[in-house]
Amino acid sequence: MAIASRTKRILGLVATLSMAGSILTAGAAQATSAVAKVTGTYTYFAVDDPSQPRTVAISAQATDPVKGDFRWTRPSGVYSGPVTCVRIVGDDAWFAGPVTTAPKTGSEGFTAVFFYVHDGGTPGRTGDLSFGWAADPGETLADMEALCASMDTGFYGYWPFSVVAGNVTVHPAR
Repeated sequence: MAIASRTKRILGLVATLSMAGSILTAGAAQATSAVAKVTGTYTYFAVDDPSQPRTVAISAQATDPVKGDFRWTRPSGVYSGPVTCVRIVGDDAWFAGPVTTAPKTGSEGFTAVFFYVHDGGTPGRTGDLSFGWAADPGETLADMEALCASMDTGFYGYWPFSVVAGNVTVHPAR
């Protein structure tokens, strides 16, 4: 009988400690909630030039202020800059920013970019989609940021392009 009573007390103590650990863990998780972000490096082919791949590297957090940068490799060279707008909803992300580094020769004169990405699942590219737009003459960073802020899906009459290599991951805030 003493062994049975001791076993019950030990089991009760283990259950109490387990519950206390669960409460502490839940409290810590709530105090350090994740920040929404989009990350990855991926390649796609644009509809207007299907023989020339484009590669995008993105790392951006939807904080205030926004943190992150992009790098867009096109046939004419590499364009990069800080991300100044990020919106994330579920598996979709929109981002925009000014082009601060561009190729010196053959530059297309882009001043800003806007991107949309869809995370079709990890790992890999299956189901990932992307749409990228460089500001046309007369369009500004403010125009690209407005597309991002409004979470535009009109894409200038185009559909998002399938990612053919790499991976993009959208992490919504928890």
